[in-house]
Amino acid sequence: MPKPLNAERIVDIPLNTWSDIGDFIANEVRRLVRGSKVLGGSYNPQYANLKKERSAAPRGVPQASTSTKPDLTLTGKMLDDLRREKVSKNQVSLGMLRYNIEKMKGNIKRGWDMLDNTKVLKPITERVNKRIGKQFDKNISKWSRDDIVINIGK
Repeated sequence: MPKPLNAERIVDIPLNTWSDIGDFIANEVRRLVRGSKVLGGSYNPQYANLKKERSAAPRGVPQASTSTKPDLTLTGKMLDDLRREKVSKNQVSLGMLRYNIEKMKGNIKRGWDMLDNTKVLKPITERVNKRIGKQFDKNISKWSRDDIVINIGK
């Protein structure tokens, strides 16, 4: 007796796969930023001047450096805080402590975003897409009787 056709199951990604993907993304961001040091660039001039004058940090928070180049490896706290937060049927969410989120938002306003960089996001996206594609391939062989042909366009 042939196995039942369950084509709607082809797009199912197991929760443990989403968990692994979330952990992979967080670890890969750390590896690329710390190990490969792929990020470069400078803060915008106004913020760079504040850093030089030691007046860039919020009140009550000691400023870690006077460098005008972003360095997420300086204390490592923001990178260490990036982690898998939530896993659901169709996605994984990454997050960090509110303090570091506010710090990231401040850096974005100052002209520098640690994730708006093709050297970080592009290789991660490519590897995650391959992983999801492999899961789809497994699902196709598991849940379909025959080859599946998908026509796109007219």
